[in-house]
Amino acid sequence: MRARTLADRGFSAAASRLAVNRRSAVSASSLQTRWHRMRTAGARGVRVIRFGWRLTLWSLGLLLVGGGAMAFAMWMTMRDLPLADVLPPLPEPTIAVQLANGETLTSQGAYRAPYVALDEMPPHLGEAVLAIEDRRFLEHTGVDLRAIARALLRNTRAGDVVQGGSTISQQLVKVLYLKPERTYARKLQEAVLAGMLERQLGKERILELYLNAVYLGSGAHGMPAAAHTYFDKDVGELSLPEAALLAASIQLPSQVNPLSNLAAARERATLVLRLMVEQGRIDAATRDQAVKGLAALEPKPLPSRAGSYFADWVLKELETLKGQSGGGLSATASLNPRLQASAERIVREVMAERGAAAGATQAALVIMTPDGRVRAMVGGLDYKASQFNRAADAKRQPGSTFKLFVYMAALAMGAQPDTRISDDPITIGDWKPENFDRRSHGTVTLRQAFAHSYNLATVRLAQEVGIGKVAEVARMFGIEAELRPTPSLALGTSEVTLLDMTEAFAGLLRGRVPVRATGIETLRLSESSDALSITAINEREQMSLSRTQGSMLALLRAAVEEGTGRAAAIEGLDILGKTGTSQDSRDAWFIGLVRGRGLIVGVWVGNDDNSPMDRVTGGSLPAEIFRRTVTAALEGTPAPQAAQVQRTAPDMAERAQCDLRACSAAYRSFRASDCTFQPYSGPRRLCTR
Repeated sequence: MRARTLADRGFSAAASRLAVNRRSAVSASSLQTRWHRMRTAGARGVRVIRFGWRLTLWSLGLLLVGGGAMAFAMWMTMRDLPLADVLPPLPEPTIAVQLANGETLTSQGAYRAPYVALDEMPPHLGEAVLAIEDRRFLEHTGVDLRAIARALLRNTRAGDVVQGGSTISQQLVKVLYLKPERTYARKLQEAVLAGMLERQLGKERILELYLNAVYLGSGAHGMPAAAHTYFDKDVGELSLPEAALLAASIQLPSQVNPLSNLAAARERATLVLRLMVEQGRIDAATRDQAVKGLAALEPKPLPSRAGSYFADWVLKELETLKGQSGGGLSATASLNPRLQASAERIVREVMAERGAAAGATQAALVIMTPDGRVRAMVGGLDYKASQFNRAADAKRQPGSTFKLFVYMAALAMGAQPDTRISDDPITIGDWKPENFDRRSHGTVTLRQAFAHSYNLATVRLAQEVGIGKVAEVARMFGIEAELRPTPSLALGTSEVTLLDMTEAFAGLLRGRVPVRATGIETLRLSESSDALSITAINEREQMSLSRTQGSMLALLRAAVEEGTGRAAAIEGLDILGKTGTSQDSRDAWFIGLVRGRGLIVGVWVGNDDNSPMDRVTGGSLPAEIFRRTVTAALEGTPAPQAAQVQRTAPDMAERAQCDLRACSAAYRSFRASDCTFQPYSGPRRLCTR
């Protein structure tokens, strides 16, 4: 038993060892398998965890990028909005010209009448505008979603943009702040600012601003300006038909214009009246009466006023002076309204009386003082028919008025009025000049030759002093036109303007040359509250004529007292002047000085097509216009005096002598308000050009 037991035990022990070994092996194998599984599962878990973190990070990144992109887009959209202040900005830069009495002569840019409060406008004006432009104005908060949906539906059906959904608040935003762009960003800006306007200003203030700012065609901005433009009345006097007609032109101011397309304007105004009835703003009887009144309305453009040629000319001068300066500019014009009106009347009268028989169809006139200030300018017989300014822009042959420079050259070289010169025939190459009377007069004095406008003596004198010297003197007097250096230059064959020659004669009377014409007395820039006195040419750049002025004035006096200009003489006045007639009487001139009264008057008569006139000379029609003009100018009122240079403090004196033309042309940084420019380094400097 014991052996068996032992055996059994042995067996059992062996079996136990085997079992233990087998269990150990199984356990090790299971452990390895389990460990492998755990390792595999752990790797997968790590990968899952890592993917989850990556997904989270990517999501956060996309959110950040998307949010940043949205923020950037919003910033780009809103960055140029005037969020700090939604009150109306200053009007866009304009150029305005007033007369000395404060009356407006002309302006460039938007025409805006004085601002008018809402309670000073007729109620039916606002009702008409709301009926056609924003029927739910009192209900929305700046943006009308119903109007947008309605416009979208109608535009889709029409296949084109036939209706807009902008409220009056949005339209005001566009007028005051935003440039006209059709983008979604711009629409978003409109909506934001419209809401701001509604919150800060309120409905009444918005409507008032809108009625004073909306463009209504023909250059008129705002209902007050449109009332004057179309009906020549104050906005408070507008009738219901007139109000409907103006409201009708808001959406299409060019196409639905009461002046250029009255039929279309009436048709749309009838629509305005119908909408007013549908919206309960007026009753049917009132509409019917207004429709009858609408049929009788015939808006007419304002009549052209005296000085239209001058107004165009002075605006060009102001544009040059303004240069690249921002902001507006206002000026007081040198124009004398009484002189201007009488000059226009006299030119028309003389040409009506004698022009047709003489074959003359046009005339021009300039009146200025010795310092170049233009008191009157007539650029033609009818501004409405032709806006071409024959006084300032037409280049014509001046004829014998150009002899001023020949005789000035001779006087500068030592000649005197009693110096003698031959008027015998002269031949230069193939050219044989002649006197007007086809005769020669032997030996004559310079006084006789000039007074009677002898061509032979003048050509010979020009040869003696030199054609180059004659051209040099003309340049000294400010003539900038092309001067052909041929012998015929002495007889005025190179073309110049009437303004050029009148400036030259003004310089002679002043005793300093050159003189530059200006239409401005004082100038005020928006950046400065001070009015600047304008000097077209700095005296430091002028040349004195003290040695020759007296002798030349004596020659001009002789031309009126005993020569070709006798028709210009006026009893009791010291009149000096010179006639001029180009070949075949294509141009006739007279330029005269009123000594002691500070007036220089230049007159030209001719035809736009340069056709010959019938024996018209400078001593006929031009001299007649001169005589009548001066007589009217000095009758009953003190004659204008030459401007005197004011003696002021040194800094003001320097400013008074500021040559705005030269400085603005020389320096891009020139500032007219204090006559300074910005050099490359250092502080601003005074312009002394």
